[in-house]
Amino acid sequence: MKKTTILAVQIALAFSLAACSKKNEAPAGTPAAASATPASLADLQNPDAVNKAVAATLPKGDPATPLNAYRKIDSGHQVMFMYYALSNMPAPYDEIAKTYSDEYRRTSDSFKQRDILKALQPRIDGEIAGAKNGRYVVVDQQDSRLLQRYDFEKKSFALNDFSDDRYTFFNDNSQYTLATTNAADFSAFKVTDEARAREIEGYLSSYKPLRLETYAYAQDADPSNRRIKLQVMKVRLLDARGTVLAEM
Repeated sequence: MKKTTILAVQIALAFSLAACSKKNEAPAGTPAAASATPASLADLQNPDAVNKAVAATLPKGDPATPLNAYRKIDSGHQVMFMYYALSNMPAPYDEIAKTYSDEYRRTSDSFKQRDILKALQPRIDGEIAGAKNGRYVVVDQQDSRLLQRYDFEKKSFALNDFSDDRYTFFNDNSQYTLATTNAADFSAFKVTDEARAREIEGYLSSYKPLRLETYAYAQDADPSNRRIKLQVMKVRLLDARGTVLAEM
């Protein structure tokens, strides 16, 4: 089967699945997935066009969700629980326990392992259930190299790590990762106010740390690489004191 045919079948299947779940998952007013359908065979050979078409079939977050409703993600264990919450696959308790519990991982006594696993299962189930009901998340980054220098022509600061082909992981459990489906829409902070642009440039030129808060909606789990797909809803740039310098 030709590559273009395979891609066409994949997209058709994605749209078919989306049509079945649209009533329950997509909020009112969400643009129809068909609007992102590749227009030609040439589009079907373009990975970006295919990715956008598939992303359009995923459930969408509600832009009106207040920021205080987003829960902070700062651990790979949280990503792991979210992955099993969205994938709807049976939780592999033994595998999860090896990552989640030092005590379970370190003992070679099979009876002790069995007892520990039995005690851990309700907690694991609770974490997965909580993740399923907590799909609005915020990821906090702090670094002095979050942004590129000011682009005078575009009047903006480009974000260094914001693109759809990048992913995020946490050191405590790097097997499960986060990626975005619409990072290109949030690739740069538009800052037209010169005083504010000077202030941000001052932080960059002196290598002072800045904070980046990425608010997102967990759309889906990708079983091919244990990755959560996030729809970015809002991004804020803050200084070390928590003052918002730019947002979009």
